[in-house]
Amino acid sequence: MSLSHTDVPAQAAVAESAAVLDVLVLGAGPAGLSVGHELRTRGVSFLILERGEAAGESWRRMPTNLKLVSPWKSNFLPGTAPARLPGNYEMSRAEYCDYLASYAKDQQLPVKSGVTVTTVERDHDGVFLVRSSGGDFRARCLVNATGGSSKAFIPKFDGAEDSTIPQLHVADYRDPAQVKQLVGERTGPVLIVGKRLSAGQVLVDLVDAGIDVVLSHRSKIRFGGGALMKWLNFRMLPVIEAIKINFLGQATCGFEVTMDGGQARQLIRSGKVRTYPDVNRLQGNSVLFKDGTRLKPSLVLFATGFRPTLDHLHSLLGDVPDRRRLPPLDGMESAFIPGLFFIGLENQRNLRSHYLRGIREDAAVVAEEVGLRLVWLSRKSSASAAPSKVA
Repeated sequence: MSLSHTDVPAQAAVAESAAVLDVLVLGAGPAGLSVGHELRTRGVSFLILERGEAAGESWRRMPTNLKLVSPWKSNFLPGTAPARLPGNYEMSRAEYCDYLASYAKDQQLPVKSGVTVTTVERDHDGVFLVRSSGGDFRARCLVNATGGSSKAFIPKFDGAEDSTIPQLHVADYRDPAQVKQLVGERTGPVLIVGKRLSAGQVLVDLVDAGIDVVLSHRSKIRFGGGALMKWLNFRMLPVIEAIKINFLGQATCGFEVTMDGGQARQLIRSGKVRTYPDVNRLQGNSVLFKDGTRLKPSLVLFATGFRPTLDHLHSLLGDVPDRRRLPPLDGMESAFIPGLFFIGLENQRNLRSHYLRGIREDAAVVAEEVGLRLVWLSRKSSASAAPSKVA
């Protein structure tokens, strides 16, 4: 277990593990850090556990050339001065990663890094027991901030495990140099499986590097607008979403995530990037598509989406729901497990909950609900400890 600059002193580790904390936050990404800030402003004691080497580690592992799809005004965390950068500034992955690390330090958030949570249980008193690579931790309340898009999802294709074709998920994609190294002396195009935003981003990144790319998609590709529409959406989408929620309510649906309507669309429609139907199976060094055609790619790169990281809650939740099914919730709290809170899941509170631009509001709501739960637990404990009256 490594300690980052925001970690509590190492000598306190044993005491932390033995003591019952008020709140334990799982994950030091944007959601976990935002919740930490909101808890601190309310005077609630807490500890954040992070499996990576430092706060915001998940962003450090993202593609090198990635840029955020929404502006600074949507992505800064609570406690940061909005005027730190121009409102419509487009941040790179590296810039945002550095921002998260500095945020944890500036806000003096207690982050214990290098800790992988394996299971979560509850004792007879309702206290959460969190078992991890860094020891056991106990807490009255637990906030799961492990991300709604933190677990790579790859469809199960027949023959994939036995195939000789290198396979990579976009979650592990870094840059074209990495792909060239994986391909080595193999010939054939890189096959991207997917049809949405990340598929288009990687497609453009590889083609610009001179790599031959083809695309497999199981349904029609829907493109976003051109350069002008992208420019407008980047600046206006947060405003449009707010108006939509205000008029239609928190349960209103979000906008469909599409492939970029600029260079990616031009490459596909010009035929420079050939398209194939859905994959049927992998067979040796070939991919067989559902229309019967066959291709020998040098690499298969899956841009097939993500699922929430909830496996560690299996003993509490039973079957872990996929990204299309939220755990039953009462507000931000589990409907069946009092004291267990969630943040960052798709459509959890409204259409923005899954994105950076929804975190600021949701973190404040979670902190308020956690505070109310702690008050309730305190009163319950006091009532239990009070001596009974003898008539």
